[in-house]
Amino acid sequence: MSNPLVEEIVARALPLIHVEREAEQLDTQEAYDAFRARHAELNRQVINQLRACGWMRDDATTEDMSEIYYAVLRHPALEGSASDRAVAGSLLNEAWKGVHGWAG
Repeated sequence: MSNPLVEEIVARALPLIHVEREAEQLDTQEAYDAFRARHAELNRQVINQLRACGWMRDDATTEDMSEIYYAVLRHPALEGSASDRAVAGSLLNEAWKGVHGWAG
């Protein structure tokens, strides 16, 4: 059975996950830096959306967050690519840093 919160997180993260696939083709640090600058606004928007997702209950624990985190990484939309899972994990770690004790 699908978790609506996991679905929401994946839906919000996928635009940036798809953009990050382009970064795999870059072969210099300068090209990567330019790529990151071009997509800085999208990155900011996705992080802010992930911070605002419905899991943000006052009683959420790090265990609750960990359960959601790993459910996101197992989502069918991400299962075909280790890179996509890495980007999703990185996004969640950035968005949740310090929230309810999340250390990432």
